[in-house]
Amino acid sequence: MKNILVEKLSLWQLFILIFIFEIGSAAVISPGNDANQDAWIAIGLAMFFGLGLALMYYFMLSRLPGKNLFEIFQFCFGKWLGNLFTLLYIMYFLYIASRVLRDFCELIVSFIFDETPIEFIAITMLLVIMYMLYLGIEVMGRTSEVFMPYFFSFIIIIGIAIFISGEMEFENLFPILGDGFKPVMKAVFPQLLTFPFGELIAFTMIIPYTSKFKKAKKVTLLAVMASGVMLIYNAILQITTLGVEARARSNFPLLSSAREISLLEFIERVDLIVVFIVMFGIIVKVSVFFYGALKGLELISNRPYRMYVVPIGTIIAFISVKISNNFAEHIEEGLIVVPLFMHVPFQLFFPLMVLPILLWKTRKSKEERK
Repeated sequence: MKNILVEKLSLWQLFILIFIFEIGSAAVISPGNDANQDAWIAIGLAMFFGLGLALMYYFMLSRLPGKNLFEIFQFCFGKWLGNLFTLLYIMYFLYIASRVLRDFCELIVSFIFDETPIEFIAITMLLVIMYMLYLGIEVMGRTSEVFMPYFFSFIIIIGIAIFISGEMEFENLFPILGDGFKPVMKAVFPQLLTFPFGELIAFTMIIPYTSKFKKAKKVTLLAVMASGVMLIYNAILQITTLGVEARARSNFPLLSSAREISLLEFIERVDLIVVFIVMFGIIVKVSVFFYGALKGLELISNRPYRMYVVPIGTIIAFISVKISNNFAEHIEEGLIVVPLFMHVPFQLFFPLMVLPILLWKTRKSKEERK
């Protein structure tokens, strides 16, 4: 490839990116409402299935060290069919990046800048992401390192502040499994498994470029577990503060929960802290999907991905605005239609289809070397 540099991430940067990515828009929308007061159990169960997906993705990458998912497609199916799969994933990554960006735009327009056109919010956000990706994935990793302490501590502090304010009612968590296990499983598949845990498929474009690939498996699993624990904490926080029905009705449960904070009649309305948490989570999540699409274009065109940052960023901003007419439609598509008809094929079906072919071809190549 012409003028294409291999970028490297440290293991710590990989951990941070996965942790923030997994929380990302899930902290905004808070899926799992089908499980009612057992949403936190559903998230925990989905996390364990998510660990299985993470192991599968890493195993695929480990069969061809240094190769990303798109290069594996070419290895398994040849150039033309491999490029077809790559194009499908490019469109998938761009579509999901647009959906995630729309999540943030809706939050900002609803609670902060209610008179500001949503187009302006989308373009402004994309300019920041485009600049960061143009500088490289290493810059995204270093930026995440800087903001990680604030991201983590703000989420914890919100929970402590609500507890001190006396707004938590732990009886909202009961009865545990009062409706049986069926609502929990309904929440787990396909919704919670595919969003956010299955979205780790995007990291098949990043994990091969970590400085110590063999240790990336352990780091990835730890990051998925840490993010799962944080999402459980987030769900318990919302259920105990708002109750099951109010949480289900709220467009942004984390923000609604934070608005209950009232300390010393002085510390109130910590909306900006929640907006910061959401904003940085969305920046990382959009960046990872955006980067995955760019690497696909780089492979197909044999040109550096930085050439495509501006035009593809423009497309993401446009799609994010046109993707739905209103927030209700956006959420219905994102939590009902997209998991079943987009996430399941791209996160589960295609990887499982490629896996036996990859095993056969890599075993065959090893035997030929002997």
